[in-house]
Amino acid sequence: MLWLIRFIGLLFQAIFLEFLHIFGLIVFVLAMLLGYFRAPWWIAPVLAVACGLFANRFIDLNYLTDVFRRVASASDRWAFVIIVYFAITIGGYLAGLLARLFMKRRKRS
Repeated sequence: MLWLIRFIGLLFQAIFLEFLHIFGLIVFVLAMLLGYFRAPWWIAPVLAVACGLFANRFIDLNYLTDVFRRVASASDRWAFVIIVYFAITIGGYLAGLLARLFMKRRKRS
C-alpha cells in the first residue's frame, strides 16, 4: 500500500513538472478541446503515447533536477513518461467533456 501512495505522489510531481515545462499544459489543453468537441475516446490514449514518446525523446528536464530529483530520474524511463501523459490526456479529455455538459446546462437555464 505504501508503494502505491509513493507512486501516486511521484505521478503528481511528474505531472506538475510537465506543466512547468509548458508542453504538458499544451497537451492538457489539447485533450480538453478533444473532449469538448466530443472526439472519439480512443484519441486520448493515442495522444498520450505520442506525446509521451515525443517528450521522452526531445524534451530535456535536467534544469529542474534540483527541485524534483526522483521525478527527473523516473522521467528518464519512457514507460513512466507515457503513464504521466496518460494521466494528463485522460484528465484533460474528461475536463473537456465536463465543460461541454456544464455549458449545455447553462444554456438551458
